[in-house]
Amino acid sequence: METLMNTVNAIRQQASQNAQPLNNKVLADCLFRDLKQQGLKDKDIVSLSSELIAQLTNDIKVRAEKVHAADAAAQSAEKLARAR
Repeated sequence: METLMNTVNAIRQQASQNAQPLNNKVLADCLFRDLKQQGLKDKDIVSLSSELIAQLTNDIKVRAEKVHAADAAAQSAEKLARAR
């Protein structure tokens, strides 16, 4: 797990330094290698990947709902102001 955390920390550091954009292929290779070194089997990595996609999908959905709710509230306030 330490190797995986080193990879994650390196990613954070690179992102915080506004370095060149991450090469997703290299990142995926590093993560895959680290997961395999930690003893995860193919099915475990597929399951983890599916869960990550599910969590990202849910996060995007929640953010979109918040934006939609804020837009709806702003439109309602605008209609109310015009009605006066």
